[in-house]
Amino acid sequence: MVAKTLSLYEGVCQATLENGLRILVHEVPQSRSVSVGIWARVGSRDDPADGAGLAHFIEHLAFKGTATRDAAAISEEIDAAGGHLNAATGKEATFYYAEVPADGLPTAVALLADLVSHPTFAKDHIDLERNVVLEEIRGHEDDPEHVAYDLFAAGLWQDAHPISRSVLGSREAIEAVDRPTVLSHHETFYRPETMVLVACGRVEASRVFDLAARLFPKHASSSAAPVRTAPRFVAQRTTHVRDNAQTHIYLGMHAPSAHSSDRFALEVANSILGDGTSSRLFRVVREERGLAYVVASSINYYSDAGLWLVYAGVAPETADHVRELIDDELRQLLRETPPEAEITLAKQKLRGHLILGLETNGNRAARLGTAAIQNREILSPDDLLARLDNVDSAEIRRVLDTYLTPDAVNLAIVGPKN
Repeated sequence: MVAKTLSLYEGVCQATLENGLRILVHEVPQSRSVSVGIWARVGSRDDPADGAGLAHFIEHLAFKGTATRDAAAISEEIDAAGGHLNAATGKEATFYYAEVPADGLPTAVALLADLVSHPTFAKDHIDLERNVVLEEIRGHEDDPEHVAYDLFAAGLWQDAHPISRSVLGSREAIEAVDRPTVLSHHETFYRPETMVLVACGRVEASRVFDLAARLFPKHASSSAAPVRTAPRFVAQRTTHVRDNAQTHIYLGMHAPSAHSSDRFALEVANSILGDGTSSRLFRVVREERGLAYVVASSINYYSDAGLWLVYAGVAPETADHVRELIDDELRQLLRETPPEAEITLAKQKLRGHLILGLETNGNRAARLGTAAIQNREILSPDDLLARLDNVDSAEIRRVLDTYLTPDAVNLAIVGPKN
C-alpha cells in the first residue's frame, strides 16, 4: 500500500510504500518503451572484511533462480517481453534493471522484484557461479590498467577503508564464501526500506505503484540498517613496480560528497582541467606533445566522500615528464582563475552532455535512481541546467582553492622500474 505520493517536477513523481520502498516514476508518453531499475543500498564497501566481493557475487547469484523461477524461466520471460535484463555492482549500490517495450512493464517489475526479494541461493548454484566470478576476477587481473587502479585505490583512504576494495573482490574470498554467509548478507541489505524502484518511459505512475505494492514484501525489516563510516583521504606518493608495457599514473585529490552544492562549480573546473578533447590536460599532454593516448580527469562522488582523479597511461620513459606536466597544469589553475571564455566553453560542454544523456529512458532512470539511493536532492533537468548556468568565476576560484591541492595529493605510479 502506498504511504505517500509527491510530485517532484513535471512528469516525475515519487511514492513510498508502507514497507519503506521508495518509488520514482518519470512518465514519458511519447516513448514506446520503459526502463525499470532497482537500486539496493549495498556495494563493495559493505562487504565483510574477510568477504571482499560478496555484494558482486550476490548480484550474480540472483539470476540463478528464485523461489518461483529458475534461470531459464527468467531468461525466457524477459525474451518473451521483447526486452533485456541485467545488473551491476558498484562501491555503494547494486543496480538491477530491465528495458522492455511499454506493454512489458508488468513482466519487468515482476522479474526485478523476484530477483532482489526471493533468490534461492541454492548450494549448487553458488558452486557453479563461483567459477564464473573467479574467471571474471582473472580477466580483471590480466588488465594492467584495472590492476593499477586497484593498487592506487587500496592506499587512497585511511585505515584500509572498505570503499578502497575492488568490486570484484579477491579470489581467496570468493573461493571461501558459503551459503550461510550469502543468505545473511542478503537478508541484512536487501530490504524494502533500503531499496529504490525507478520506472521511466511510457508508464502511468499509479500502475507502477500498484505493481510494486503487490510484488514486494509487505513489511519493513525489524532490524536497523548497518551504519557506514565515512572514509578519510590520505595524501601520499607510492610506486608499484609492475612488468607493464605502460606506466599508469593515478593522482587523487579530495572532493565533495554527492550532497554538496560545490559539485556544480567543481564539474566546470574539472571540465577545464581534463574532461574531453578541449581540456588543458588533453591539449598539453596529447595534442601538443603526443605523450599519451589517454589522459583525463574526473570526479567520483560518494554518499559521504569524493575523489578528484587524474589519470594518464604513458610510456615508462616519459612518466616523470608527464607527471611534471600534470603538476604544472594543477598549479596554473591555482595561480590564475580560468578566463571567462574557457568557463563558458566548459559549461556549454557539460550542458550538452546532460541534455543528450537525458534523451533515453535508461539514462533518465539512472539519474533518478543514483540520486535517490544516495539520499541526494532530486533536481529537474531545468534546475540542473540553471545551477550550471549560474556557476561564475568567483565560484570556480572558491572550489579550486578548496579542492585543488597539488602539495597534498595521493599519487600512485604503476609500471616498470626505470
